[in-house]
Amino acid sequence: MSVNKNSRIYPYLLMLLAAAAVFMDYLDSSIVSIILPELAQDFAANASETSWVLVSYLLALGCSLLIFGKIADKTGRYKLIFTAGFALFTISSFFCAAAPALIILIIFRFIQGFAAALMVSTATSIINLHLPEKIQAVATGLIAAGGGIALAAGPGLGGLIAEFLSWNWVFFINIPIGIIGVAASLLLIPADKKPETKRTRGEFDGIGAVLLAAALFSLITGLEFGTQEGWPVYSIILLIAFPVIGFFFVRRETGCKDPVLSTKLFLNRTVGLASVSTMLVTLAFAGILFTLPFYFTGMGIPIGLTGLIMLIPPACLALIGIPSGAWSVKFGCKKLCNIGTILFSAGFVVLTAGIFLSNIVLILAGLILIGLGNGLNEGPSIRRINIHSPRDLQGSSGGLVFTAMNAGYVLGVALFSLIASAASGGPEFTVFGVAVSCAAGAGFAVLSYITSACAGDTKKA
Repeated sequence: MSVNKNSRIYPYLLMLLAAAAVFMDYLDSSIVSIILPELAQDFAANASETSWVLVSYLLALGCSLLIFGKIADKTGRYKLIFTAGFALFTISSFFCAAAPALIILIIFRFIQGFAAALMVSTATSIINLHLPEKIQAVATGLIAAGGGIALAAGPGLGGLIAEFLSWNWVFFINIPIGIIGVAASLLLIPADKKPETKRTRGEFDGIGAVLLAAALFSLITGLEFGTQEGWPVYSIILLIAFPVIGFFFVRRETGCKDPVLSTKLFLNRTVGLASVSTMLVTLAFAGILFTLPFYFTGMGIPIGLTGLIMLIPPACLALIGIPSGAWSVKFGCKKLCNIGTILFSAGFVVLTAGIFLSNIVLILAGLILIGLGNGLNEGPSIRRINIHSPRDLQGSSGGLVFTAMNAGYVLGVALFSLIASAASGGPEFTVFGVAVSCAAGAGFAVLSYITSACAGDTKKA
């Protein structure tokens, strides 16, 4: 049984399904941060131990996105991988919610991260393979907007759930959504077809996969340990290991016949620079979502009002993010990406000035510009990367996009925390420290514009 692909409602159902997968991933990346103190109390654990509930998820997700994307391209099993991801995400969410001990929760969060990677690495592939081009653009905008909203709204939603229910419900809410997602995947996604290019067994680049996982492991754990524990020696060693292992990974991939990350992707000017631009936008956006609440609460603004203010960027992102996908067909991806990153950069400049001057009007204006700029940029940026990726590498392309975003999220929280702490002269963020981190965000935003402008483009994009 399946839904008629020629039905008017079919494209919209399929795009909602793909967007739901990305939304759930981003939500579970950010929603847990607010409940860590409650977990520490319930499980009689310290902050370092409970931080692994967040780190384990990000670690599994970051290390496997590109690998699962490659497997999807190699086997052509996009539907199977996507549906399996939804099912595993749902099952692991139940065991997270019912975990009797912290170690059990961490283990199933790790599994949940792998499940999210299965879904997200194939979400854009399903859109690009089964929907017309005009609908693809709208779907990409919906995916980008949903991800940004989930990232920003996660902590606030998690706080409300934990306050009025319990931390367990942060995971229980995934179960009905997951069940619907599995059923929708089976009904909506057309049957998998064999890949156009023949692959022989044993061609999978196992060494490259290990090197990729090791490089991302060292980056993510190094940043998380550094942020949580004050940059101990082992976190510095892990961060130093990242570029070393990364060098050997790139060297391996450029000489491999069937690499995990094809040279057609990371040596493609448009794909490579657009991915860097996307990472920088996510980095700056995640960083400001992390540090700015400290400024508001430090100024005596109630936590409820702070939460409402922090909803401004995702609200603006939602307002413009979905139509931006359709606009990219008319005006071109590069033009919208460039305008978006200019607005994004201007927003950080205005926000920084507002914090230095203690001017709430400038602060609100800056948040509006940041949200609008992100919404105008993200969907067209994802679409630009997908358009310039070969059709037989759509899974790898999706994996690359969301790996860049995941790295941006982790880097943003770590770097903004480091900058704000250094400028504040200690772990407690001051107004000056938050303002300096916002100024650094302006620098990252400008870099996102430069990399976007330098990326090539075609008339089709």
